[in-house]
Amino acid sequence: MKTPCRGKFYECGDCIDNGDGDGAIDALDPECLGPCDDDEAGFSTGLTAKGGEPCRLECYFDGDNGSGNDNCEWSQQCDPLSVAPDYPPSGESRCAYGDKQQGKVVDCEALAASQPRTCLDECLPLVPNGCDCFGCCELPSRSGEYHFIGRGRGSSGCAFDALDDPSACPPCTPVPSCLNECGPCEACVGGGADPSCQSPPACESGRAACDAAAPCDGGDYCVTGCCVPAPPPR
Repeated sequence: MKTPCRGKFYECGDCIDNGDGDGAIDALDPECLGPCDDDEAGFSTGLTAKGGEPCRLECYFDGDNGSGNDNCEWSQQCDPLSVAPDYPPSGESRCAYGDKQQGKVVDCEALAASQPRTCLDECLPLVPNGCDCFGCCELPSRSGEYHFIGRGRGSSGCAFDALDDPSACPPCTPVPSCLNECGPCEACVGGGADPSCQSPPACESGRAACDAAAPCDGGDYCVTGCCVPAPPPR
């Protein structure tokens, strides 16, 4: 069943095997991270942020990754990995690790420790297990290695076969205040179910588990083994 995001159908919600021809469609494709994902060939959402300030990020998974609509906030200048010569995860020297940006002081410690309730209510439920709200994901799952999935698209972006390429899948530091950790017995991005767990994937209370044999009901989308609601139009 087609699943819209903000009233639009993207590659990971249109019931078509787009781009990679792997025979896996939408939620069954391991590189689809929700109905707001317009890149079935890689981990990127394929959506371009508009109107945002350089280095500043907000919710990566909600389909309208402009600035300020859910009050999620992070700066790539807060990532201690953002140093010369490559400045990951952004790849831009203007996002060098520090606390000033565009003349504004960014309180990195406060943002890492706490995000607004609106962010946690609207964004965090859409975040796949193993990722934070800003596109920093543990890949492969349970590896302890985090990669930013927002560089490039499809074959030129972050995908399973590009995890060792820092230009496509640059390292990043997850933001603790808005992190959906890959927990025991959870299906997680980049690796599926916990191999040490004999029970089905665990989901938050009130959410149904899902897989190829048990898809979600209409209006919901299967993300890392659990049904989540698709974002409504604004």
